Amino acid sequence: MNLLEISNQYKETADAFLETSQFISVLKKYGRVEYEGAYAGNVMLNGDIDIKVIRSEEFSADEIFAAMKDIYVMCGDDFRSLYIKADWDDPRFGQQFPYGHYLGLKMFLNDEKWKCDVWFMSEAEAKRDRRVLDISKTELTEEQRKTILEFKQYRKEHSLKVSGQEIYEAVLEQGVTDKGLFFSEM
Repeated sequence: MNLLEISNQYKETADAFLETSQFISVLKKYGRVEYEGAYAGNVMLNGDIDIKVIRSEEFSADEIFAAMKDIYVMCGDDFRSLYIKADWDDPRFGQQFPYGHYLGLKMFLNDEKWKCDVWFMSEAEAKRDRRVLDISKTELTEEQRKTILEFKQYRKEHSLKVSGQEIYEAVLEQGVTDKGLFFSEM
């Protein structure tokens, strides 16, 4: 099976989960739901769904705990682990990652470990230019998808610590097509 077919299967599995679970309806109680990352760009090579929940004002810690409780009550059978990330010391916070509250969820779909990354943020933060390419707002050609997936597969096979964002920007903004050259410079 080629990488495009594998990616399409991951996307179909994610779509089916999102359509049949109550997860998105719970998130919509808290704000507008938008997808980003590999799911939104249709370049998935693993089970990872990135979601933003956006509303006019910032979320309080109490609201994040309430959302976590709602998810647990309504979707507890879907997820095996729910966690809040509160100790962001990653230098990408505010750049690649937004200012907001992060909620992580892990589950098994088709006997494979999946995760959902949910960012709760204000409308102002959602609109702020973090000076990074937004894959969810990019129309990819099949060739671009294939190149991104090849880079991701190479990263996976070699256990390299390179973000999907770095791959998207190299392929789409810099026109890099040689994964050997790209990864040797990382």
